Parts: sequence; C-alpha cells; structure tokens
Amino acid sequence: MKCENCGFITNPGDQKCIKCGARINPMNVVMPGVEVIENGTKSKKLNNKMLIFAIAGIFLLAIVVFIVIKFLLKR
Repeated sequence: MKCENCGFITNPGDQKCIKCGARINPMNVVMPGVEVIENGTKSKKLNNKMLIFAIAGIFLLAIVVFIVIKFLLKR
C-alpha cells in the first residue's frame, strides 16, 4: 500500500505509515509493475495513436500501389 501523505510504500496490512505515521487507506493498493490508468485517458491516447498509424500505413500502401501500377502500365 502507498501512504497518501508522504508516498512511502508500506507493507500489506499496515494501518499506519512507517515513515510519517499517517493512517493508510486500505483502498490505495500499489502493485509493483502495474500502472494505474485514471478514467481511461491513457487507453484513449493509445487508441488514437494506433488509429493514426493505421491510417498513415494505408495511405502509404495506396501510394506504393499507385506507383507500381503506373510503372507497369508504361511498359
């Protein structure tokens, strides 16, 4: 768990922070290696980036196909 007062990570089950003595909120659980995403903000940004890359990829593929077709028709 994480102390809301000083940010010190305490042991599971502790009711008071070892560093500052503040009461620990049992709902403020910290799991190592897990990032908290608030209101899905990070997820939406990631989806937007993926959509932009997909559209750019399709656009580039269309340009390559157009150039190849134009080259083959000249022969």
